[in-house]
Amino acid sequence: MDIQKQICANQYAIFEIMRGAGWSAERTNDLLYKMETIADKQHHIKVKEQHKRVFGDILTVMITVSFDNKMEITSVITDMKKFIKLFKESNYKWCANACYTFEFFSAEGWNPHIHLVCDKNDAPSTIAKAVRRSPAYKQTGCYRIDVKAGTDETQVKYIKGDKKESKEDNVIKDNEFRKTHELKSYYIL
Repeated sequence: MDIQKQICANQYAIFEIMRGAGWSAERTNDLLYKMETIADKQHHIKVKEQHKRVFGDILTVMITVSFDNKMEITSVITDMKKFIKLFKESNYKWCANACYTFEFFSAEGWNPHIHLVCDKNDAPSTIAKAVRRSPAYKQTGCYRIDVKAGTDETQVKYIKGDKKESKEDNVIKDNEFRKTHELKSYYIL
């Protein structure tokens, strides 16, 4: 018997016992609903604890916002700042403990983008949809949103420039570019 059928059978047995003891159908259904809610919460807590044991303390997401690489440098920087301003104004619940950086180079060369690390309060797909619908996305020259789940330890290190060796040249180029254009290496939202 699969787990769903077993749960239904158990609920039916509880329903029959409670009805036999004189409970109303409404009161019995309320009890079953509360039992399901408690079981769901306990399951969610167990999954979260397991994830923390495996991956680290705080679950986060990294939102990567890519901008058109054909834009002029000043336009890109202006749009990136505008994106952050509008993103902050949107008051998303995952913005509470966010940090971000502006990056401009990748293996392909000129590739302006923003990395934001935020608390994971929703599924990555939900966050991506919300950002794509936001004024920050619609009113700037960004064209792609990627959201990846992880932990604060690895993603904050990434934002601060602690990356694998193959990206070291790009980190150096980004640092020089940010210095030239008076941008910090990372910001707190």
